[in-house]
Amino acid sequence: MRSILFFLFISSTVFSQRVITGKVIDKESSAFLTGVLIRDTKTDNWTISDKEGNFKIKIAYYQDIELNFSVLGKKDVNQALKNDQNFITVYLEDNTLHLKEVVVTAEKQRKYSELTLGTNAINNVQAFSLDDVLQQLPGQTTADFNLNQFKNIVFRTASDGNSKNSKAFGTSFMINDIPVSNNENMQALNPNVPTLAFSDYGLGQKNTFTNPNKGIDLREISTNTIEEIKVIQGIPSAKYGDLTSGLVLITTKVGNSPYRVSASIRDATSELNLTKGVELNARNSMNFGLNFLDSKADPRDNLLNYQRLSGSIAWKTTDKLSKIKNTLNLSLRSNLDDAKHDPDNIAADVVKNEKQGFSISNNLMWKPSNIWLDGINANIGFSYDRQFSRRERWINRSLTAATDSKEEGIHEAFVLPSQYTSISTVEGIPISTFVNLDFTKTITNKTNWVHSFSFGLSGRSSSNKGEGRKSNATGLINYYVLAEGGDSKLGYRDYDFNRTRTETQFSAYLEDRVYKKFEEDKILNIDYGIRYENQSGNISLQPRINSSYSINKTFRVRGGLGLSSKAPSLNQLYTGDRYLDRLLGSGIYSYPGVYQKAWIMTVVTPGDNLNLKPSKSFKTEGGIDIDLSFANINLTGYYNKLTNGFTGQQIPVSKQIPKANVITNGAEIPTYEIVGTENLYYLTNSIQNNTNSEDTGIETIVNFQKIKALNLDISMNASYVRSRDYSKSIDYYASTSLTSAEEYGVFPSTSTTNENLTASFNFSYHIPKAGLLLSLRSEHIILRTSRIPTSDYPSGYLDTRLTYHEIPEAERSDLQKYGHIIRTIKGSQTELENILHNFHLRLSKDFLNGFSVSFYSTNFLNLKPYYDKDNIRSLYDIADFSFGTRLNYQF
Repeated sequence: MRSILFFLFISSTVFSQRVITGKVIDKESSAFLTGVLIRDTKTDNWTISDKEGNFKIKIAYYQDIELNFSVLGKKDVNQALKNDQNFITVYLEDNTLHLKEVVVTAEKQRKYSELTLGTNAINNVQAFSLDDVLQQLPGQTTADFNLNQFKNIVFRTASDGNSKNSKAFGTSFMINDIPVSNNENMQALNPNVPTLAFSDYGLGQKNTFTNPNKGIDLREISTNTIEEIKVIQGIPSAKYGDLTSGLVLITTKVGNSPYRVSASIRDATSELNLTKGVELNARNSMNFGLNFLDSKADPRDNLLNYQRLSGSIAWKTTDKLSKIKNTLNLSLRSNLDDAKHDPDNIAADVVKNEKQGFSISNNLMWKPSNIWLDGINANIGFSYDRQFSRRERWINRSLTAATDSKEEGIHEAFVLPSQYTSISTVEGIPISTFVNLDFTKTITNKTNWVHSFSFGLSGRSSSNKGEGRKSNATGLINYYVLAEGGDSKLGYRDYDFNRTRTETQFSAYLEDRVYKKFEEDKILNIDYGIRYENQSGNISLQPRINSSYSINKTFRVRGGLGLSSKAPSLNQLYTGDRYLDRLLGSGIYSYPGVYQKAWIMTVVTPGDNLNLKPSKSFKTEGGIDIDLSFANINLTGYYNKLTNGFTGQQIPVSKQIPKANVITNGAEIPTYEIVGTENLYYLTNSIQNNTNSEDTGIETIVNFQKIKALNLDISMNASYVRSRDYSKSIDYYASTSLTSAEEYGVFPSTSTTNENLTASFNFSYHIPKAGLLLSLRSEHIILRTSRIPTSDYPSGYLDTRLTYHEIPEAERSDLQKYGHIIRTIKGSQTELENILHNFHLRLSKDFLNGFSVSFYSTNFLNLKPYYDKDNIRSLYDIADFSFGTRLNYQF
């Protein structure tokens, strides 16, 4: 490390710099533009225009200089300089539909496979949340409009169900270089229960509100203050960590802008937005944003309702010499999922899931003048939320008993009535912090190799200080109380989140971005680096590299590979102890009018999963870019492998417990006595690093040259991906015979293979003079298959003491000998009968008086594709017909 720093110091004194000056002007008004950010596209070097539009930037190399000019409300411009040009005048246009060129699709970046969604691409769909925007990306399809369940996303996979949710947990989101974290979310009713239905608040699988371990809830991120979204589906820079499935970088608006008011409505969903940017003086500006959304699942009633209220304030300041740029952001939020009582269904759940919180962050960029570094960047973030989830349900069942004791032994039980209201709550207070410090330096040697070095340190913490999971003896959920007949059940207990400790991550990275131009069109780019990651004591080194080489004006090849990791969440680490409750004797003893008596033997198995390691991802990709006279074609192939993924696993346990006899005598209150000990054998649950998966695919993006005679832009993207999900977990199947020596059949988990082939076309008819845009987007699901192999026969069995015995392979299918532990779960194979199509329409008009209107329609042809299975006609799951409109006014 010392030798590298010394080399950088020497190099900076040997090689001189080229100074570029210029002026930035508003094209419409000819006014000088202040606060414009000017960036060197090859390095992290930057400057800002002053109150007269002037700027000066020092470049560490001489050839092929290209500068990016960006400011709120204007279209970004990339301007190349000639080798002898040291002064430049740049004109920026208002970013409206009156622009000559309007890009409404994701743009492929210049060097690798990242995609960028600008303001017009964000507005190409009626986006009520970030989820609506990201559905435009290759491999994604427009989902049925529904804001009454949590939304997440994962890239480059065909996995579905729990596998998809697990991978989505590894998708990282960063807003202004500050991570949006879900690691602290513990809003699960009982993490020890392996099935999703009993772990989360919601109204079944289609309306689940809480999302621990399943990734960021995209409903909470409104788009009204977003300026740009960059999506890295491949190998991220070594700067970014705690991810396995992809990276989304969000930049919010900051700078001078007029009042913008908008109103949107679609089905039973309405949204109001207000934004304003204020220029306090030449070096200070502030932005304000306010968003309110109300969404009902059914326009005919108010039983299921989601509400979002968010506000933001941003303050940007620069110094006189444009050496310091500081941006302070504050955001406030409130979200509510509310499932009210259905008067027509007395047994319906009443659910409320609410979240209020705030985030504060600061981004400092400093170009020191008197030291050898080019730039120092510091990012600090703090996030605080209060989450409260409540479920109420009416219970009507036979007499049962329960206990709330957390001590192992025999306890007198609560005898519950046959009818009661069950109430359960979870209060979480997730708190996260993030600190990052970056140093940059660019050098050029005598042969014109440009090296942009960056070195960084970062730390983050995750904690939850809520009261946790709470209930009481008369409010225990039906599933967790004992059944009749003395059956053993996994018991529910209160759990205080303050028992969890703060989990920390520390990382460091070193990266070199290399640029070399050999001949006129032969250009090499290489970004290579290594990341050191310490995630709660789990240390790893993660090398990463991206490269591209332009062979000539037509062809460029790309390739990259890298390692990354994702830390387990607090909800996976701290599940609490596991309680096994078992009724003594014959269950509940009662004598009419005299007593009801029951005792429960509670067995405690130590909980928590502190031995969990981070999941790991290996990614590799290669591609080619072809620039033809009629189109730009980008083709990318990739292979991603996820290991050490998180999944539930049953574990055989044996314990010695007291043996008791219950003594009854007519109307006398029963008692019990200890008569010895006995062995108890049972299965308990834990979370382990047992999940693995492989995703292999290819995707392409084609942007055709504009047909000027028709004012028509055409683009398309297509994606094929094959995913294989497999696990090292073991499944136990209970014997159907009560007298057999084989208690459980042992089955290795089967792998699941899914395939998806999708394509999408975008047709944009644009008349700049009229500010009119007509956009048609088509989606085509060409292939969708799922294969789960048959696994009827056990590899072994557990005896009555839960000791494992392997079954010889030749005997595993012997029905006479092992028929009672051979499960009847069959494999399955599903595939599309026909190609599915869907078409979406947008019509937008910008008026010169500041008013604009957009009309959107999903599945505007109202297509309803059906398929037949087992003589039942069913509708394919594509987005239903839906339409809405958005009105905007700026002044």
